[in-house]
Amino acid sequence: MARQLQITLPEDTMQLLDRWLASSDYPEKEYNNLINEAIKLYIMEQQRNYLKQQLKEGAIVRAERDLNLAQDWFSLEEYLW
Repeated sequence: MARQLQITLPEDTMQLLDRWLASSDYPEKEYNNLINEAIKLYIMEQQRNYLKQQLKEGAIVRAERDLNLAQDWFSLEEYLW
């Protein structure tokens, strides 16, 4: 099922679309298909960037936690020796 959406794009974006569709080997030379694929790719890229950021933040938090644990154990080992 498809839903219809009316959008307004700047003239330079429309020219870019026109040039791409005219010069490429894009199989279906229609705005709808190209815009649909572009939106999907954009969202996938945004999700990938969000996941990378979450992983990075998690790694930083875990690194700080692990360093604190190592320091605590080091102090305990020093005391026992």
